[in-house]
Amino acid sequence: MARRRRLLTSVLQSLALLFISLLFVLPIVFCIFTSFKESIEIIKEVTFFPKKWSLVNYDYVFVRGAKYLKYYTNTIIITMSSVIVTLLLSSLAGYSFAKLPFKGSNALLASILFVLAFPLAAILIPIYIMEYNLGLLNTYIGLILPNLLLILPFSIFITRGTFINLSRELEDSAEIDGCSVLQTWWKIMLPLAQNALVIVFVSGFYSVWGEYTISKSLATKDSIMPISVALTLLKSEDWNYGVLAAAITMSIIPPITIFAIFQTRLVEGMVEGAIKG
Repeated sequence: MARRRRLLTSVLQSLALLFISLLFVLPIVFCIFTSFKESIEIIKEVTFFPKKWSLVNYDYVFVRGAKYLKYYTNTIIITMSSVIVTLLLSSLAGYSFAKLPFKGSNALLASILFVLAFPLAAILIPIYIMEYNLGLLNTYIGLILPNLLLILPFSIFITRGTFINLSRELEDSAEIDGCSVLQTWWKIMLPLAQNALVIVFVSGFYSVWGEYTISKSLATKDSIMPISVALTLLKSEDWNYGVLAAAITMSIIPPITIFAIFQTRLVEGMVEGAIKG
């Protein structure tokens, strides 16, 4: 009897999770299928699967709408630059806060994490004024720095939690072998914190890739505009839902690919953090 109850509970849980997953997945799948439909089919008939598969929407994005490829390039540059810098700075800062305590380190860490309490709207105007005075508007660096402000505090928190749980004996052994602090961090500690770095990478990539508010405020020229802002311009220009669906499909491929690549390590890092926590 108890075994049947466990089986029934497991089946019900699986069905509930499947239903919730479909709620998130079906709109994405519908958008992908819509990108392969012609405009007439989209407007006149609402169907899930295309009756006639067509690449005309992707032809527009790649050929006639070549400027949108520039938007994708801008997004890749801004996202990867932000994430790489975040990985470097968060791992250094996390190691320092965890293994190299100094006077006032707790207060400094608290002030860094306090940034997370500020809503973006509260600091956007000061950021805009500073970048205007420094001539950083409509530049890559002008978009990368505010994104670092948003994702770096959480990343430091994650890496610090990982480094603080690593054995002190590893550092002592490295010191005996003649390793400097940076060598210990690079050769010993960093490889052991790979799961935390994966969490930082994936979360940072998602945050920057889909970021809209900062990009909309600080990037007004086509030459620097990321795809998150360009999609709204595409919709307002001609209301071509097929082209819009194709552009959206192209924009979600990189995040999905990143998640698929690092899925196992991401789950391992989260489970590891939960157990240690």
